Amino acid sequence: MAYNDKKILQVLLGELGDVPERCEGYREELGHLLGDVLNLERGHSIARTNVVKQIADQVNTVGMFLHKNRSGVESDQ
Repeated sequence: MAYNDKKILQVLLGELGDVPERCEGYREELGHLLGDVLNLERGHSIARTNVVKQIADQVNTVGMFLHKNRSGVESDQ
């Protein structure tokens, strides 16, 4: 990994620590999303795949995780 890539990853992971924990496991899911997006981008630079749809699917998955967990918390109150 090039120095610039490492620096970008370091900054993104640092910012991830400042994201509010909207439900248990939310930051962890965002960390996985970050890794997935970076891998998709790396593959896209080589194969020129339709990365926009793949990233949208990944973001939607994290959104569904948040929705499922927050609605479960709210129904307990």
